[in-house]
Amino acid sequence: MQEQRQKQRQKLKPPVPDLATDPACRVFFEELLKSDFFVKENEETFLVTPTCARCNRLFGVGEVKEVEKRGNITKIQINDLTATLNIYTDKVISLGNKFLAFVGNLHVHEGAGKSKGVLILIEEAGAVGENVRNNWIISTARRTMERIELLREKALPKKHWLKEALEHYAIDDDKLDFWGDMAINTVKGMWEDYNKTAKEMVLEVLGESGKSSVGRIKLAKELKKKGLMEEWVEEVIDELIGEGRCYEPEVGVLMLVEVEE
Repeated sequence: MQEQRQKQRQKLKPPVPDLATDPACRVFFEELLKSDFFVKENEETFLVTPTCARCNRLFGVGEVKEVEKRGNITKIQINDLTATLNIYTDKVISLGNKFLAFVGNLHVHEGAGKSKGVLILIEEAGAVGENVRNNWIISTARRTMERIELLREKALPKKHWLKEALEHYAIDDDKLDFWGDMAINTVKGMWEDYNKTAKEMVLEVLGESGKSSVGRIKLAKELKKKGLMEEWVEEVIDELIGEGRCYEPEVGVLMLVEVEE
């Protein structure tokens, strides 16, 4: 299990970043919702998450689940495959697609007792396609793994808030495993759903050609028009060939396998 985790981490592990320089954080909603440590610097308040992202602005993408108007304020429930987050705006936003990308400002608010939470007010937002959500998930998983690896290797800049955050969340290997697994499983879940949809799209295009063959390049172009990410087309095609659902009568040309009824 530990060896498998290590291999998965390596796949998502890019170059080392600076934890505190991103103008807008990319963190999964589940991690954000479980964050309750705040630091103040230069008269600005930042939320520090369990993997030590420091945020006062958030860039997120997810599927819109519910929209509720409250006078001039609109509450939008948005899900990124890890959790559903409430974001708020007093602006008119086009929700033509079911996926929304947004940049929001994090405002501290007092909860029950002395607990604190964050209220996310939209700065700007717009409807996007599913491929944008998928790219956001991959990018956010990578950034999450970057932070986790820095924490594991203790390769952190000497910042007082980092030390305090480590103590506040009592960060240890088990907790880092939890957040690492969340990132990995979110990518897996997205890919499984996307892979199923992508296969259906490939088979549909091949089916539309009847008994004629379709070139890989032409197929890729058609699928791109339908929103399929070009970099994943070849992998999906190879899987369908492996499953015996389509074949190559000659190199670079594809045909659907006819199923006898």
